[in-house]
Amino acid sequence: MNAETPSRQSGRRKIRRRSTAIPQRPWGQPRHDHGFIEPLSADELEATHETSLRILSEIGIYFHDDEARDLFAAAGALVDAGSHNVRLGREIVEEALASVPSSFRIVSWNPERALVIGDGRMAFTTVLGPPNCSDLERGRRPGTLEDFRDFVRLGHHFNIIHMMGGSPVEPMDIDVPVRHLESTRTMLRATDKVPYVFCHTRKRIHDVLDMIAITKGTTRDRLETSTYAIIHTNSPLQYDSPMAGGVIELARHNQAVLLTPFSLAGATMPVALAGAIAMSNAEMLAGLVLSQLARPGAPFVTGAKTLNVDMKTGAPAFGSPDGNKAIQIGGQLARRYGLPFRGSNFTSSNAPDFQAGAESQGTLWSAVTSGASLVMHAAGWLEGGLCSSFEKFVLDVDLLQAMAAYLEPVAVNADTLAIDEIREVGPGGHFFGTDQTLADYEGAFYNPLVATTQNYGAWVEAGAPDATQRAHRLFKQALEEYRQPVMEDERAQALDAFVARRIEEGGAGID
Repeated sequence: MNAETPSRQSGRRKIRRRSTAIPQRPWGQPRHDHGFIEPLSADELEATHETSLRILSEIGIYFHDDEARDLFAAAGALVDAGSHNVRLGREIVEEALASVPSSFRIVSWNPERALVIGDGRMAFTTVLGPPNCSDLERGRRPGTLEDFRDFVRLGHHFNIIHMMGGSPVEPMDIDVPVRHLESTRTMLRATDKVPYVFCHTRKRIHDVLDMIAITKGTTRDRLETSTYAIIHTNSPLQYDSPMAGGVIELARHNQAVLLTPFSLAGATMPVALAGAIAMSNAEMLAGLVLSQLARPGAPFVTGAKTLNVDMKTGAPAFGSPDGNKAIQIGGQLARRYGLPFRGSNFTSSNAPDFQAGAESQGTLWSAVTSGASLVMHAAGWLEGGLCSSFEKFVLDVDLLQAMAAYLEPVAVNADTLAIDEIREVGPGGHFFGTDQTLADYEGAFYNPLVATTQNYGAWVEAGAPDATQRAHRLFKQALEEYRQPVMEDERAQALDAFVARRIEEGGAGID
């Protein structure tokens, strides 16, 4: 796998083209070659860290899971069996930070789709978790397995999407006890990119790990790092049993924990941004310690530090400037700890409109300038996470491709400085017809998928489509262009047999 920036000739980009297919960047991970924005001074950052340690040692975190409390107690933490409160000293936290990797490799059933999380690279995922989906023709509706499959197909088709974000829409037509089985089978068959594990109960985790292992010709206990899951804290200062159990099971099987406190400044966290970030960071550190107690060296990603609520409505204000600053501060803390960091593509908008574009651009820009290794919900998120939009998916793909193009370094050498070309044209001329322009015109600059530079007359002749209408056409074209990856027949049959057996056994419910 080429995990570097796309190949360049004389510093100019190359866009993969085939007939009238949607133009795409080649498969590969963008790199952070620019600097980061750091809102906090070194002293302010250290004060935030120290406050997090005080929260852990003086106030504590409730862990409503017996095994989690046992692991903490064995490590010397102060555990109150009655309240389930766990207080952690500085030494326990520092020991965990010393064992956690700063980057790790994650490999799907196709080794050519292997990724590096951390080490200056970025990875983008599909949207995760909305119960509804929408498009211009069919409107807003509860998600189905077929909708789920179409989003996975889009995620597979577009090279800028590196990982599957679990349920890009919940298949509401599948019963809950077997939903994870049908969803995971669909995900594993429709794409060869890194899958997601559904982290609701330990049995469901085991089911998904078993299914991933089948596609790789191995067993759950011998599985390399192949998947990941988001773990949410139950803010303020709590982990319920499924989430604590999820940290343990993922770490124990060497799968990646993406720890994201459910942090809402003004609701589950203090209204003061500094206090919300310190408290959210404390919740993250508690989960990190648990993962390293379960398995030292287990892969771990720290999540963005806080969102805020709209104080008029109490609803999360996805895409706010306050949340964007918190993402950048989260990146500072991640670099202090030597951890991979997660950003997101968020919007509160109810439609793929200007608000959605502006908020998505803001959160993506914050992710890039914070040094995020992984961007969740990178394509398709709408309505504060209550709806996945097919048009928004394509609009986001365009943003992601543009962001990846921005991250490419500028080549400065004898060829690109172009002194001979400048001498040839001279004062008063133009560069449209030079040999270099004619040779590189197609891939010289980023070519947008959705945005257009048509003049008004040409745009009207084309039917005057706005960006959402153009994205609608492109998502349908992408589904037509999609080609299913080929899995070995023996493994595909074994996967089907496993799903059939587990459905016959009743699947696994949610605690």
